[in-house]
Amino acid sequence: MKIKHVFAKQIDFPMGGKVWNPALTFKAKEIVFIFVETDTGILGVSEVWSFYGSSRSIVDTINKDFAPLVVGEDPHFIERIRERIAGLTPIGTLEGILVNALSGLDNALWDLRAKLLNAPLYQLLGAHSDRVYTYASGGLYGRDKTIDDLKDEVGEYIEQGFEGVKIKIGGASPREDLKRIAASREAIGSDARLMIDAVHAYNVPEALSFASKAKEYDIYWFESPVSLADNAGHAEVNSRGGIPVCANESLYGCRNFNDLIDKRGTEYVHLDLCACGGITEARKIAAIAEAHDLPCTIHSANTICLFSASIHFAATLNNCDSVEYHQVHQWLRDYAPESTMALVDGPYVKPLDTPGIGMEFVTPDFIDKIAAELRNGDQE
Repeated sequence: MKIKHVFAKQIDFPMGGKVWNPALTFKAKEIVFIFVETDTGILGVSEVWSFYGSSRSIVDTINKDFAPLVVGEDPHFIERIRERIAGLTPIGTLEGILVNALSGLDNALWDLRAKLLNAPLYQLLGAHSDRVYTYASGGLYGRDKTIDDLKDEVGEYIEQGFEGVKIKIGGASPREDLKRIAASREAIGSDARLMIDAVHAYNVPEALSFASKAKEYDIYWFESPVSLADNAGHAEVNSRGGIPVCANESLYGCRNFNDLIDKRGTEYVHLDLCACGGITEARKIAAIAEAHDLPCTIHSANTICLFSASIHFAATLNNCDSVEYHQVHQWLRDYAPESTMALVDGPYVKPLDTPGIGMEFVTPDFIDKIAAELRNGDQE
């Protein structure tokens, strides 16, 4: 059996600039879907998005650069395929884009391999649990959004069954953000987790100053407080801020995570399957975290496809803290099996017991159909 086709397709989901975080105003969510097809017609699928810049570069990287290296390979030889592609990085000028694209390819290969072996992905990888703790991620800044609106929003998450809520900070003045934190804590009660995410908005003194004021609200973690590249700064905030640091969803590669962890720049190892290098790399990162007695938490803010993959991966970890259950980025949810995002036993989600990640509806024709509908204004 050989890989016959490798290709990517893009969908732009309009968001109208109505919500934002400290780094981005979401005018659209550009999602790239990656397909790997065997000569027997079995299809593996995954998705990625560009953390900054146009996703078109990822599409071109998959279609023009990766496909010639992958077509003809045995789909079970994932590490060998990755090794061929990794050779591009030292001579390329877009290392981040290459890793982003490689993450998507790797995830699609794992979905394909699980389908070939007729097994749910979490069982193929080696299951640890059949359910995963999730938390509600929201609390974005919004047009005409008031403190009372925020209270209503996070309070509703608790009513839905969640026991943890994450909100954004760093996009307003410290005084305003502290009001938002206080209001959120009041709305969700004293027993629920409250997490704050600065999306790298501060320098070290600013982060320490903010943490000293925010810690009275019993913050579960302080996410991405300083520059992504500043592992030492994360360590300083982690050791002196009085709130455990969570880092870093945009980081990639086990070596980079090893440096962050070795410096004790985080208490919650935060990774994203479409940024860190894919499932293969994520397993190595999780092992490094385990060796340091640190839990992992999985970032997920794309379509239902990434969420399902993240639940499957998290279910294999004995050091999993949580998976992000985003309340804004849930594209294509209406097309997926209802159980994909169903809460059970409070805030837990079960991985689908179907081959791969269970996203059989995500086909090239389906992507073309949705993309056309969005271009014609038939969908929100």
